[in-house]
Amino acid sequence: MTEHVNPEFFKAFDHYKAMRIQYGEHHPITEQALMLTMHYTPEHIKEEMHQKAKELNLLPPVSGYTDDGEPMYCLEDIAKHFGISFEEAEQQLLKMMDNRQKVGLSNDGVLIDSNINFNRVQ
Repeated sequence: MTEHVNPEFFKAFDHYKAMRIQYGEHHPITEQALMLTMHYTPEHIKEEMHQKAKELNLLPPVSGYTDDGEPMYCLEDIAKHFGISFEEAEQQLLKMMDNRQKVGLSNDGVLIDSNINFNRVQ
């Protein structure tokens, strides 16, 4: 079965590849282009990417879940998984949120209200 792919995905991906060649992988413009590419990536591809990232240990383990079953990650756990300081992880998170905002993407759900019920994995 062929899955539908939004044409915006191909435009965003082509733009990302061009920006990577022109500016390099870690340039803010390239990172913003990657954000847009990921935004338009079809869900079936995102799921494959997620599974492969888990296999390669590129994702930290889930820190806990909301009462609705949504997986949650603590910045402390992310920092520990990647062997970086909490401050570095925080700076990377703020940079990611800034890039998302610059390309018009919402940051809703990136940070949660400290009053939300968070059920920590034991």
